[in-house]
Amino acid sequence: MINFPGERFEFEFDMLLEAKKYDVTISEQPIPTIYLDGNSSSHFRVIRDSVAIYSRFLKFSASGLMSFLVDIGLFTLLMSLIGNHSLRTIMVATVIARLLSAIVNYLLNRHMVFGNAGEQTLLKYGALLAVQTVASGYLTHGLTVLLPFGSAHWAPTVAKMLGDFCLFLISYYIQKNLIFKEGQHV
Repeated sequence: MINFPGERFEFEFDMLLEAKKYDVTISEQPIPTIYLDGNSSSHFRVIRDSVAIYSRFLKFSASGLMSFLVDIGLFTLLMSLIGNHSLRTIMVATVIARLLSAIVNYLLNRHMVFGNAGEQTLLKYGALLAVQTVASGYLTHGLTVLLPFGSAHWAPTVAKMLGDFCLFLISYYIQKNLIFKEGQHV
């Protein structure tokens, strides 16, 4: 624990997560509480300490939002240029938009969110990208067909946003635990 990063409440939270990950048993032990100077040295600052605790997920969310804007913007542009809602059209627009937004997402996640952790991250990220791109295309097409307004020209964009939000949550777990896993540096 001496070399474990972090401080204050985020250290405690991250330490508990790491202990769970390595199957370290945590047991509660009563200790006497001694307050010096009316406990002036230890106060939980709701906003500041919460942001520190959840900073990685917040950074990942910001990275995801930037990538989403690139992805959905290009997808919408391509769909409006092509003009039909076939599976083939949706897949082509999805692949092109996802490839360009993936460059933004990978660079942000690698350097800003996960601090260059992990081994062979580009290869692993590429595999995740391939699976997610296919899943996004099929989800977008399937949801477009199921939506009550599926024939509207903007229906694939709405369907893509719904499907990709689910993929975003799955992607965070995979990137944190498999791709940019801490303790592994290239």
